[in-house]
Amino acid sequence: MTVPAAVPGTLDQAAPAAGTTPPRMTPTGMTPIGMTPIQARVLFAATMGNFMSATPVLYTVFGMVLIPISQEFGWPRAQVSGVLGLAALFAAMMAFITGPLVDRYGPRRLILGGSLSFALALALFSWAPGRVLPFYGLFLLADIAAAFASPMTYSKAVSGWFDRGRGAALGFAGGVGNGLGATIIPIIGGVLLSHFDWRVTYQGMALMVGAIGFPILLRWLRDPPPGGVRDAAPALRETATAPANDLTLRQAIGTRAFWITALAIGLCAACMTAMFTNVVPVLTERGFTLADGVTVVTVFALVCAVWQWLMGLMLDRIARPLILVPFYLLGLGGLLLLQYGPSMPWLVAAGAMMGLGLGAEYSALPFLLSRYFGFRSYGAIAGVLYGGINVGMGLIPFAMNGIFDAYRSYDPALHIIQGLMLAATVAFLFLPAHDKPLRAGCDHA
Repeated sequence: MTVPAAVPGTLDQAAPAAGTTPPRMTPTGMTPIGMTPIQARVLFAATMGNFMSATPVLYTVFGMVLIPISQEFGWPRAQVSGVLGLAALFAAMMAFITGPLVDRYGPRRLILGGSLSFALALALFSWAPGRVLPFYGLFLLADIAAAFASPMTYSKAVSGWFDRGRGAALGFAGGVGNGLGATIIPIIGGVLLSHFDWRVTYQGMALMVGAIGFPILLRWLRDPPPGGVRDAAPALRETATAPANDLTLRQAIGTRAFWITALAIGLCAACMTAMFTNVVPVLTERGFTLADGVTVVTVFALVCAVWQWLMGLMLDRIARPLILVPFYLLGLGGLLLLQYGPSMPWLVAAGAMMGLGLGAEYSALPFLLSRYFGFRSYGAIAGVLYGGINVGMGLIPFAMNGIFDAYRSYDPALHIIQGLMLAATVAFLFLPAHDKPLRAGCDHA
């Protein structure tokens, strides 16, 4: 398998495929357009790792099989989705654990162990019996394993190898990875589910992660220098342009930027990610078919994938986070269309608008964290915020299905989510620019 030829918009070039003519190198060992082969290999590995991470493989597929599981076991939907609430707590706990570990040991060891364990845990979950305790336990086992190969650990690897064009690199790895994963994997899952059952669907996911994802990571993923690109060879250090903050977790918590980022991006990302996993149940409850729901999810994911990269390009060039506000409002409008859109064209538009919102959130979070707080304690700082997002990702679907069981409608839950997203959007008005170094208790406005 070859790495991508380039990351569009970053002016970066990847390593050549076997048997091709290598790109002309400058005396510093870089290609003329500024990207080294190891950067390209790491970017490719992180992209494929995100493609097969927990969000597309475990959570998105779970949204598709929620109803078949409920029918097979005779459980109400809230009981089936209740495992997501526990998974959120476990994922949050693991984010607190893996954050400092990735700072200390580097992302490669954690990701390789997590990827292989995740594949095995998915296979075990496919054999879950119709009893609550073992069903929940096997799902949580997969959730814990996936935490070591999460978007947070991949973003540590990418951030460490890039400075100039970091936003585009993070957007490409996350957008093409998670976005296309959330586009293609539901299609694969839908085919398996329509021909077999939910158990075979998860067995197919396990095979994909273990037989395709793990070998790619083993071959291409490498740890960045301890202090990021600034500690690399002189050719890479010359590309570093942003101020070096390198705040500790304690110092970061003392800044206004930390808490506003948690509200403005963390809360909204949790809401939109939770909605992504519940598009199919929401539309099924409104009378649309499974195929209609998968179509909307596909559009949602495709737009998210493309926009995450484009948003990264914009963040590289525009230091004010206010650029994110219009896309948050579009995401909020997409939620309203998902709830009230009368036909498929409106629902497809809803998926596209929500994709713009989620793409902006996914691109902004790792980029702003690395710019505001630096690289050396990135894992510990990101672990706190990603842990909070994981809590929301699990509790929101659980609450939505609990409200559905009580009111036989998702409308009250959707109204609450819309209010939370509006509050998060307003918080962006108070975020500082990311092109100036921060100090604890003294943010730049």
